[in-house]
Amino acid sequence: MGVTIADIAKEAGVSISTVSRVINNTKPVSPKLRERVYQVIEKNHFAPNTLAQGLITKKTNIVGVIVPDISNAVFGALTKGINSVCSRKGYTIMVCESGGELERELSLLHILEERQIDGVLFAGVNVNQKLIETMQKKAYPVVLVTQESSVQGEVIDTVTHDNIQAIYDVVLFLHENGHERIAYLGGLEYDFSSGQKRLKGYRKALRELKISVPSSYIEQVQFSFQGGYEGMKRIYEENSVLPTAVVTGSDLIAIGAIQFLNGQGVQVPEEISVIGFDDLDFATYFRPELSTVRIPYFKEGEAAAEELLKYMSGSKPKASTHYIPHKIIRRGTVKVLK
Repeated sequence: MGVTIADIAKEAGVSISTVSRVINNTKPVSPKLRERVYQVIEKNHFAPNTLAQGLITKKTNIVGVIVPDISNAVFGALTKGINSVCSRKGYTIMVCESGGELERELSLLHILEERQIDGVLFAGVNVNQKLIETMQKKAYPVVLVTQESSVQGEVIDTVTHDNIQAIYDVVLFLHENGHERIAYLGGLEYDFSSGQKRLKGYRKALRELKISVPSSYIEQVQFSFQGGYEGMKRIYEENSVLPTAVVTGSDLIAIGAIQFLNGQGVQVPEEISVIGFDDLDFATYFRPELSTVRIPYFKEGEAAAEELLKYMSGSKPKASTHYIPHKIIRRGTVKVLK
């Protein structure tokens, strides 16, 4: 059996709590006593067990991060932002992939509680009543990041971007550039923030502009190249009069849509303008360069981590929603019709 914190305390002639103070630097200890404890630690090659430390300090200095898809560049940027803050504050992050599946998300929340983590940053797909109730019962605080709850009211602290306003702004941007036949190619309806809210922003803008479009101008697909390709194919095949512009729910969808149009000999942006969402790194390497909505996911991750640390320190007030500003980026895939 390995050396324990109790063994270190006995050999150093101090209490277990004193050893813990030395290791975690939680309370002042005299330099002489600190040196004695460290000498015993080094002599025995003692590596403190994180969970054992947690029994004493009630902290493990581990933050859980739950995301739907670790291969998605959006969550990569988000996680980097989270880690930049956590590592600077002395926390290690534990990243878990849920696949966006409710039962897996619930299971991960339980597993992280068993690991005695100090807090969780949660990026889901549909943060529903069951998830909210589970989060509120946990011993650790939870902050939602890049996804709002589908439950009415501000029940869990949230850091994200305003999906309704972002797509609303895109439609107005296209209209200001002479477009009225504007189609929507966005995420699936079960995705509350990136699916339902973005579609709501699109419809709100058209309503205020008094523009009417056929239902065949609207497609909701997976956030992928293939989703964009297949959705654009349906819009192309089902409309005798094509849109002059297409608002998409992600850069991946936008590029999939452009690939389909290229295959049909439809030129972008000369015949149909396309605008993405996210502003991922590859958007500037695509030809023509992709017009898009820039979401600063790294900053979003940083802000979410800062919010969680406030909760973990006990200094955070009631739950609220914090929107990170977006920006429309004009590049080569949008044509001015006026």
